[in-house]
Amino acid sequence: MNPTVLTPVWYLPGENRWRDLNLLAFKDSGRLLVLEDALEFQGRQERVLITDIRRVSIGKQGRDFVNDWVKVEYVSAAAPATAFFADGSYLGWGGVFGGTRRILAAVQHLAKGTPPSPLPPRSRP
Repeated sequence: MNPTVLTPVWYLPGENRWRDLNLLAFKDSGRLLVLEDALEFQGRQERVLITDIRRVSIGKQGRDFVNDWVKVEYVSAAAPATAFFADGSYLGWGGVFGGTRRILAAVQHLAKGTPPSPLPPRSRP
């Protein structure tokens, strides 16, 4: 199976909180490879391989009240971990036009143990 490649994708290794004083909504930008049983994020600053995915959901996160983010909960080094992904096209506005929902559709089959969360209704601007 050839990987599905999604680009540009924003990545966060954890929730972006107001108290962290991060200027950007994301930590890194790059491409997301959806493999048969894993995700690989290839960014400008780092490369992250995500396996043993337990749950995939979508919704608002942290201080970004505009965009939905795909939340991927997984096990890393025997400890729970979380990664967030959003469509980074059009300076981040691509998610408003359905890009982040396309990320969810591409990755939700990887969740083990918990059924995928249903898509929340689209919010109207």
